[in-house]
Amino acid sequence: MVIGAARERRRKWRRAKFERKRQKAGKNLAQKTFERDEIVQDEQSDRLLLSALKYWEVERDLIEERLAAMRSATAAS
Repeated sequence: MVIGAARERRRKWRRAKFERKRQKAGKNLAQKTFERDEIVQDEQSDRLLLSALKYWEVERDLIEERLAAMRSATAAS
């Protein structure tokens, strides 16, 4: 009877240890997933920002060309 009780305690301890490890692994996985999602979101934001900057750079160039054309047209008149 004493030996059976010791085995039962050992089983409970092992089971509890296994559960702690499993929960810790789950937390680590969730953290890694969160970090990966955050990196992807940052990359998407960077791409969007670059795209907007390129668009406005082209718009600015077009405006400057139009202004130069208008100036040269008024100067020629």
